[in-house]
Amino acid sequence: MAKLDHIMFATPDLDQGIEEIADLTGVKPALGGAHPGIGTRNALLSLGEDQYLEIIAPDHRQNLSGTTGELLLEHGGSGIRGWAVATTDLNSLADFATNAGYGCQDIIDMSRTTPEGVHLEWQLRFLTGNNLLPFFIDWKVSPHPALSTPKGCSLIEFCVATQEVAKYQQLMNALDLEVSMTSDGNRFEAALQTPKGIVELGNW
Repeated sequence: MAKLDHIMFATPDLDQGIEEIADLTGVKPALGGAHPGIGTRNALLSLGEDQYLEIIAPDHRQNLSGTTGELLLEHGGSGIRGWAVATTDLNSLADFATNAGYGCQDIIDMSRTTPEGVHLEWQLRFLTGNNLLPFFIDWKVSPHPALSTPKGCSLIEFCVATQEVAKYQQLMNALDLEVSMTSDGNRFEAALQTPKGIVELGNW
């Protein structure tokens, strides 16, 4: 049904974020592209054939007022801001969310063009009720970004710390998603295997 697709590593400056991840892992993320209307742009690092790390930052070529880019700039600092789950059935999420006690927003159409000129289109759907919930992505016919981004790293473990473990775990079980969980706090953590050894990324 679903699988962890990518981890979103937020930073107030993309060049700074790229260098931070490159220093930690020994692999330099490649520029991805801009998200028109969202106020952000990104760089990517593959974690395997169908998973990747996204470094996301404000795009100063866009009007940042009221956008995600403005939020990243005002927050400052870097770390894991969220995570995405790949699925080919965004419509069924409403039932899964309702059964677990969460809400479900409408499907959003997204797109960006890579520096190589490849146009990607995908759809997103967000759940409500817990700020640690994943958002969901359907890549449709677009090639998965992990196939064309710098390789050498892999995901060892992704952990969610939330005060409502039972409720959160109910949704994960329904979606057949394997995620480490703990009730100790309210945060994300990820462990990566890299050319420089095991690297742990913390919350934003």
